[in-house]
Amino acid sequence: MRLRKKDWSSEIFETFSNYLVSDYEAIKGNWKHDLDAPIMHVEIGAGKGDYWHQLSAMYPERAVVAMERDYTASSIALKKLEEHPGDRKRFIFGDAEKLSDMFANGEVDIIHLNFSDPWKKTRHEKRRLTYKTKLDDYYDVLTDTGEIHMKTDNVGLFNYSLVSVGQHKFELVEAHVDFRAQDHEDPFTEYERKFHELGQPIFRAVWRKKDVK
Repeated sequence: MRLRKKDWSSEIFETFSNYLVSDYEAIKGNWKHDLDAPIMHVEIGAGKGDYWHQLSAMYPERAVVAMERDYTASSIALKKLEEHPGDRKRFIFGDAEKLSDMFANGEVDIIHLNFSDPWKKTRHEKRRLTYKTKLDDYYDVLTDTGEIHMKTDNVGLFNYSLVSVGQHKFELVEAHVDFRAQDHEDPFTEYERKFHELGQPIFRAVWRKKDVK
């Protein structure tokens, strides 16, 4: 569902322009150096930013980069910087068509896919964030021990991803069919909290790169 545009969205983009990254050539290969961080997380589809802010608070010494293509959701995420600033946070307003245009090979430690659009129709398979061409891109930018962390409420996407990622150059580290049945330190997204309060199961999987020479 498309969010209604906020009157203050453009002002927020201006106010927090120092958090926005658009000149990828200037920072590609130097993200960790510029942010003085030993580990870097990238969240694709950050929504209103709850996970971005909580993850950064949990690991203040790490770089946490959020990506979101919806203008209003991005402005809401940026507005929350008023209460949750951070030196190692960055935001990319745009689509994750090609991560290798933004990050150098082996530069990212963890990629987060939180409640991605399942693109249920077969003809839209290539748009899923766990489709094989997307996985090729992730594999390139991840470190030798890099990981993909995925959470979803959609069992179809979860099952599809278990097969798709499993057939790629990643190994399954953990999988949960009711992730919040036990206490976990991983932050909630705004969608996840709603689903959890409704008693819906949250599916989660973690994969790590393999076949690294």
